[in-house]
Order: sequence, then C-alpha cells, then structure tokens
Amino acid sequence: MDILNKVKENVNFKEGVTKISAKISDMAQSGKEIGEELFRRNRERKENDSEEEMEEKGAKMLEVLDWAFDKANGNIPGLGSSRDMAKKYLDKYGNVNTAIHHLVNWQITSSATTGFVTSFGGLPTMAVTLPANIAGVMGIQLRMIGAIAELGGYHENTEEKKTGMYLCLLGSQAGNVLSKTAGQFAVKFTTASLKKLPGTVLTKINQAVGFRLFTKFGQKGLVNIHKAIPVLGGVVGGTVDAMSTYAIAKAAKALFLNEIIDFEKQEQIEIAKAKLVLNMALVDGDFSQDEEELLKVLVGGMNISDKSRTLLFAEIDNPKQQKVDLALFKDDFMNATTLLSGLAQLAKADGTLHPAEKLYLHTLGKELGYADDALKMLVD
Repeated sequence: MDILNKVKENVNFKEGVTKISAKISDMAQSGKEIGEELFRRNRERKENDSEEEMEEKGAKMLEVLDWAFDKANGNIPGLGSSRDMAKKYLDKYGNVNTAIHHLVNWQITSSATTGFVTSFGGLPTMAVTLPANIAGVMGIQLRMIGAIAELGGYHENTEEKKTGMYLCLLGSQAGNVLSKTAGQFAVKFTTASLKKLPGTVLTKINQAVGFRLFTKFGQKGLVNIHKAIPVLGGVVGGTVDAMSTYAIAKAAKALFLNEIIDFEKQEQIEIAKAKLVLNMALVDGDFSQDEEELLKVLVGGMNISDKSRTLLFAEIDNPKQQKVDLALFKDDFMNATTLLSGLAQLAKADGTLHPAEKLYLHTLGKELGYADDALKMLVD
C-alpha cells in the first residue's frame, strides 16, 4: 500500500514537492543506473588501495576494537562486564532465550551510552579522531555480544571468540566478510568453523572487520556530522545505533546459539529502513540539504554492502518515493519498533514534528499492525 499517497490525500504539500517531482521526471537516468555507475567507480577506487594500506587502516581501527573488547570484558564502574550482564538477566528471567530477549531490548532502548563512555579511560590514539561516543558504542555492543556468548556457554575469551564477536559488529555483513576473508577455508558462520582457522586467518579477519569499520567511521560520515552538528549528529548516531543493534544481536545469536540467520534478508531489512527514512524526509515537501546530508550519514553508518550503500546514495541524490515491502517486518516486533521509534526521533530532530510527518508515522504504524495507543507512545 502506498503510504505517501495516503498522506498526500490529507496534507497540503508545499510547492517544493512539485519542483522535486518535476526534476525527477526530467532525469535521463534512473537512480539505479546512476547507482550502478557510482558503485563501479567506487569499486575501482577501492581496488587501487594496496593490501598494505588496507592492513594499516584495519590495524588502526583494531586498536579501538581491542580496547573496547577489553573494557567490555572488564569491570566497568556502574555497569560491570559482559559476564555480569549475562548473569544478571539469566538470574532475573531464568531462561536463556528470555534473558537474551530482554537484554537486547534494553540494549536498543538504553540511554546508558554516555555513562558507559565516561566510565571508560585511556582511549587509544586512533580514538582521538573518533567522537568518544562512537568508540563507546562499540564497547556497549561488544558487551552485549559478549553477554550473548556467555549465555550460549562460551565463557573463555579465546581468539576465535574475539574474532566472532568482531564479526557480529558487522550485522548483516558478517557472513559475507567471513567468507571473503577466509578464502580457501570456505567457512560457515559458526563457532566450530572459526575454531578450525589458523591464527593468521583470524588476524586477517580481524583486520577486515577493522577496515570496514574504519571506512564507516574513520574519515567521513558520523565523525564529521558529530563535529559539525552535535545535536542532530547525536540523534542520527543514536538512530544508527538503535537500528544496527538488533541486526548485531541476531548475528550474535546465530553464532553463539546456533540460530538460523538469513543474511540476505537482514540486508533487505536494513535497506528497507533507509528507504522509509527517505520517504519520511520527502513527506513534508521540503527536502533540504541538511536532510540530504543526514540521510547519507545514516546510510553510511548502516551495515550493508558497498553496492547497496552506493545505490541508496543515488536514490538520496535523486529523491523520490521508494517502494518498500513491509512484509519484511512481519512477526518481527522489535525490528518494527526500532524502525518506528528511530523514524520518530529523526522527524523531531529539528525540534518540531510536521503534521505530514506525524500522519506518515501513524499510517506506517497502522500498516505494521500497531494499535492507536502504542502509536501515540512511540510517535507523540
């Protein structure tokens, strides 16, 4: 069902939406064609990176990851370790699956990031180029992954466990990076497969994860937006964290609890979220340059393939209504809730909630099966 058309029937759009539509209709190339070309150029640029340069970039981010790993497994004042977290939830709920469910819900909705970061000390040199909360978020997410591993019976901090935890940070891309980096070993996304890998391959995988996180955080995107627009940057960063945390948790459950995971579907869900954010940005008829930049930051922070990211950037450059299969969110309450609450936070980032945005969120919520009282709590 076309949500934006429903909104159009109820809201008088500004003249800007007509101008945008006219501009789009005059374009000679579709967003997909432009995206394919951009992806080709991006791939050529990456191929020019020497293996030494990739290893250097990955090694820099690994300093941050190793630091965050040590903190997540240590005794953090006021929070404790991943083992403490696992014990707390298991003692409270008595069942591993129930404990993980509530643990992940807390992780997504928690506002503890600032406290977590301020409990840290001794940020590595690389981290001075990152906003402190980004390094801290990595620590929080590794703590969650570590707690899931503990609940799955993985108590020893072995090298293969560390590599598995780092891979989980990539969410829907974890399996893809593992298969590409392991090369001839052709491993599956399981702890048994990781145990069979030699230490040199584990190191290579760690560096590959570091490189992907470096390209995600280390130069543009969230770093610059946090520095340039601290308030909006915080909202966008928090939305990226919330939207990615669930995918990270699913990867951790697949690895440490042997749950079945469809990485391709997980990426489709992430792409659908980005498209719904774009639709909401267009709904008030005023798609500003700030909104464009913030959308690119959000997409840049998602754990999706380079090709998908480039195609989404092309759609943002040539904005138009996106068709989204909401069936992807069927029977997935937490994913749907994370989506709606994230959209609401973004809509209110400038201090106001436009009537068109509010109607869009309520209409989307109805499509996802939410009752009126739940929508009021999430949106209003």
